Amino acid sequence: MPKLNLEVMISKGDLKFNCCESALIIMDREIPLPGFDEDIMRTASGFGGGVGGWGSVCGAVSGAVMGLDLLYGTEGNETPEQYQEKRAKLRDLTQEFLKAFQDEWGSVNCKDLLGVDRLTEEGKRLYEEKSARGEFRCSEYVPWAAEKMLEIIRDDRGS
Repeated sequence: MPKLNLEVMISKGDLKFNCCESALIIMDREIPLPGFDEDIMRTASGFGGGVGGWGSVCGAVSGAVMGLDLLYGTEGNETPEQYQEKRAKLRDLTQEFLKAFQDEWGSVNCKDLLGVDRLTEEGKRLYEEKSARGEFRCSEYVPWAAEKMLEIIRDDRGS
């Protein structure tokens, strides 16, 4: 997989974007995502930390899938056949990506990737300790997710 020359967790001034937002920005820099704007950034804002800090699907994974959705998703004005065809393709490409991410990192869930449950007091304490020691690999998950999804898109497009 080619390595993109990029900053990992994207920042703008004093603002540090979450994993989901960062993955989307990285993807948009390489393949412009239709409709990627402030509305999409607002939507992505709640997906950091495994959706609102809940620890479910990793934000980098969510961002990469959102990027794919912007390119391949349905709009609601297709014929039933076009709609089903688009949905089937989107599901296949999404599952290819999810399998690849899980194979590479062991899980697609933030809680598993971090090894802490930030919903508990003990988990919050462990998170702060591990974070201070730089033990989390989010800075690896974000570019990997964006790059892998871009690779899947390029393969699908034959480019």
